[in-house]
Amino acid sequence: MKNLYRPILLLALITIGLIGLTVPPVLAQTASVEGTVRDPAGKPLAGVNVALPDLRKGTSTNADGTYRITDLPAGSHAITYSFVGYNTHTLQLSLDDGEVQTLDVTLTRETLQTETVTVTGTPYESDPLTTPADVDVLTGDTKFSRQQTSLGASLDELAGVSTISTGSQTGKPVIRGLSGSRVRVLDDGTAMDYQQYGVRHGPNVDPFTSERIEVVRGAASVQYGSDALGGAVNVISNALPDATDEAPFLQGETLGEFSSNNDELVGGVHLNGAVNRWGFTGTIIRRTAGNMTAPDVPTFRESDDTSAPKFSGELDHTDYDQLNGSLGIGYQTGIGQLSAEYTRWQNEHNFLLPNGRGLGQNLENNTLQIEGDLDLGHDFTLSPQLTYSTNLRQSNPGGDQAEPRSGLPDDGYAHLDVLLDSYTARTELKHPGLGSFSGMLGLEYKYQDQETRGAEPLVPSAKIHNIAAFVFEQAELDNLTLSFGARFDARNQQAQPHPDLNLPDYNAGETDEVLDQSFFEFSGSLGATYQFTKQLAIAANIGRGFRAPSLFNLHADGVHGGIAAYQRGNPYLDSEYSLSTDFSLRWRSNKVQARATVYRNAIDNYMFLVNTGEFADPDNEGPPILEFVQGDARLVGGNADISARLLPWLQLSGTFETVKGENVEDDISEIDDLPLLPPTRLSGKVSIIRSSLGQAENLFLSLGVQYTSSKEAAGRYEPFWQFGNSPEFSDFGVASTDAYTLFNATLGSDIPLWNRPVSLQLSANNLLNTAYRDFLDTYKGYALSPGRDIRLRIKIPFPVL
Repeated sequence: MKNLYRPILLLALITIGLIGLTVPPVLAQTASVEGTVRDPAGKPLAGVNVALPDLRKGTSTNADGTYRITDLPAGSHAITYSFVGYNTHTLQLSLDDGEVQTLDVTLTRETLQTETVTVTGTPYESDPLTTPADVDVLTGDTKFSRQQTSLGASLDELAGVSTISTGSQTGKPVIRGLSGSRVRVLDDGTAMDYQQYGVRHGPNVDPFTSERIEVVRGAASVQYGSDALGGAVNVISNALPDATDEAPFLQGETLGEFSSNNDELVGGVHLNGAVNRWGFTGTIIRRTAGNMTAPDVPTFRESDDTSAPKFSGELDHTDYDQLNGSLGIGYQTGIGQLSAEYTRWQNEHNFLLPNGRGLGQNLENNTLQIEGDLDLGHDFTLSPQLTYSTNLRQSNPGGDQAEPRSGLPDDGYAHLDVLLDSYTARTELKHPGLGSFSGMLGLEYKYQDQETRGAEPLVPSAKIHNIAAFVFEQAELDNLTLSFGARFDARNQQAQPHPDLNLPDYNAGETDEVLDQSFFEFSGSLGATYQFTKQLAIAANIGRGFRAPSLFNLHADGVHGGIAAYQRGNPYLDSEYSLSTDFSLRWRSNKVQARATVYRNAIDNYMFLVNTGEFADPDNEGPPILEFVQGDARLVGGNADISARLLPWLQLSGTFETVKGENVEDDISEIDDLPLLPPTRLSGKVSIIRSSLGQAENLFLSLGVQYTSSKEAAGRYEPFWQFGNSPEFSDFGVASTDAYTLFNATLGSDIPLWNRPVSLQLSANNLLNTAYRDFLDTYKGYALSPGRDIRLRIKIPFPVL
């Protein structure tokens, strides 16, 4: 951490500068909110989560249903009440200095999740119905039901969101047809880097360690810079509790899961508590799984059908072992909250290669985040944040044995070994109304130090500096909401020479100038929402995003074992620029929630990896060579979702999504389609609900069906195109996929224990054990997608003191 002084110094300077801009003196936070939370029968509810998302403060109700949150700044804040089996309730809280406001709340039995707030893609906490950005929030019971091992799989049911999967442990989100380095994954608003250029490189995130996950569709570069031109996923940690002027408390919950498909066992514990002004949260979770199982069908050797899978049934070398956790601590000062959180994620797993052998990997992420939310008085809030993270990626070609993870070393460097240290200093100043507008000003500095180790470099060692300034404003004008934002980034990338990467490639005429490259980028957004009635709103957005070429895009030169290809960069690539527009119609009531969106995204200088038709071995053997080129591209699509409570015991829901991506650059190739686009998908679900049966509460039975259309591979642009398209590359496999239909079912209930609900769920995915290939499953070239999976899940809340 020898370079940590740079962002610390810059954070101090920009924080002092922003404080100087505010002018008003710092005032103590003296407001409070208190009250009682009850069920419809008037019975107090214990353990209800009460939170102020924009301040990241919260508490839980006591055994008598009471709560109290102190040291709040004056101004307007959203406050949410969430509890298992009940609708999340959101109120707008308006506080004066020194005010103690009483808010008694009655929670209703869960029908639809109709009230929540978002803090992503907006300058301050907002209602997703009226914010111009197209946002989804995953929290509470919905998050519990949908969260999986990977982040991508946890979001896959959202309309317009898909996942690129490699077994159940790896899933990276796809938003409106864009993924990887075009979708920014955030850790509490700070960009997370995980070598995301790789098709099989998923975000190093365990959904269990977060309180909520927010998804922004469309360009989000104004707030989050490069790589957010397609959207953003913000993983938000648990709010820190507060026991000022209250008795100390400690409570928690345990999670247990079993999945039949790969014998996955999951055990996790979450604790939170507070003593006076000190609060803490802690989470630890262990996931261990054997090999994945696909439907047992004849292989291509057994059937003489070259489109049949090479492997079926139990797929060797698809096991994994994860140990993840987080620890946060905070202190409520007289002017706001200071907090620190440490998060660790580790996944040791195998990939099944086309030759049947295993590729072992060890992936680690460590993040330390220190931040504050400080009330400067007169509705000014300053939020400085300092983040240090390390990302380690180790990979070894392995043998036929799955343990120890196909040959990972106990010490020393792996065959491919990359360590990335990232330091981010970010400060946001939220200001009150300037005329009709209120919003934020922000400064951000990021320094990255990448060290490439091991025998297989793939990408060079390098240092990256990025400094940015941004503004994001929003106005509420009766039924009309307007937002606009602007951002400027200055980025410098300094790669180190590496002879094994031909860097620089003097034989090709390159000079040392390719090692040091700078990019100066502008991004902006403009959005509007008009609310016709309390239930109906329309929204429109236009945004300009950008993506600077990564070290991988510019300088890759080597075998990437995870995708069985030799990848070659291009040091003369320019930044990508996107101009995205969307229009949505939204409806939200107690019984019906619906949304339909159409969008268009034009991207200049879109970077393609194209199969050159050559091999890494001069004797036309070994992996194919993929090389970066770029040209203009266009994506057009739409998505829709609806949930309707037709009767007290009957709920219907469904989603639809489609996207078409085109290469509009005539000079690149005759191929029109873009790679890694999800097929058109239509899903529906019927849920039968009963409020109680004996001791059981909130019973439900859901039956779902999902239809996915066929999808043609984008020719030489498509990863794993070599399977099934040319005998010279492979004598088996497919790159395109057929249409298929899957059936799913879930049975769930809550059972009271210690005056708190124990949640039980039994689910079946791919209920009929259908043999199919998901187009975005990276095993599709030589194996089927997972077969039937029966999953049992239990969550037990408990009080400690």
